[in-house]
Amino acid sequence: CNIDSLSSQVTGKRSEVKEAADFQVGEYEAAVDREKRDDRRSHRELESSVSSLPEQTDRSGRLKLETVDDLFNILQLRKRRRERKAPVHKKKEPEPESIPEIVDEQLFLRAVMENKLPVVEKYLADGGNPNAADHVRLHSHTRTHTHTHTELTECVCVQLEATAVHWACRGGNLPALQLLLDQGAKFTSRDKLHSTPLHVAVRTGHCECAEYLIHCGADVNARDRDGDTPMHDAVRINRFKMIRLLMMYGASLTTKNADGKTPMETLYSWQSGAKSLLCNFSEEKSKQ
Repeated sequence: CNIDSLSSQVTGKRSEVKEAADFQVGEYEAAVDREKRDDRRSHRELESSVSSLPEQTDRSGRLKLETVDDLFNILQLRKRRRERKAPVHKKKEPEPESIPEIVDEQLFLRAVMENKLPVVEKYLADGGNPNAADHVRLHSHTRTHTHTHTELTECVCVQLEATAVHWACRGGNLPALQLLLDQGAKFTSRDKLHSTPLHVAVRTGHCECAEYLIHCGADVNARDRDGDTPMHDAVRINRFKMIRLLMMYGASLTTKNADGKTPMETLYSWQSGAKSLLCNFSEEKSKQ
């Protein structure tokens, strides 16, 4: 200990061993100690790299880097120094989700849409029906307007009768969709609107689910209650990627819906309607 103190008095420096011993045990002290030692190591590396170069300093003491390699070496040393000083953030692992003891159909359908596979697997392992459907009732109510004496019908909710496969496509959850089909769920099922799961995948824009259904044999020209095919829906909502996907798998462009319109005619009708709306808005704006 006396030798160390004498050495420090003569040289004005303290040894790294002594300096490290002065820190108390703790995360902060250890981090500070490590940072100081990294700084000293970086300075030594930088000094050694500069001293190994030939005389490349001007009168002001600045380095004259004559080659690209000299500059590259300096940049690499500085990069290593920054990397050592950068804090390391450990990613927290997600906590395992608790699985309820009893999974009913409503919880199962919600889990399918939210891609909670353990809950889905629990329901199926307990003998649940992979073709389970929601049963939301239609409540309509008619009232008469007091001034115009006209009857208005208000629909509170619609009975979709969508199956789990419909819900998986609505949520865009391919793993849940694959699990359901592996367990015998039908991709040809229809909801109250007579829509297939492929219709739902196209409307919600989930290309992976749509392509998987097509690979499993889904009809790309299936028609819903209004006679619309998935191509009609893709054109109406202007989903370019879905249009290209359906065309690649041979979807018809000539099939007419209940209004007697093909997908192309639906597009023209939508464009003319949008154009008329914008023109009328512009004229009203100019009159003001």
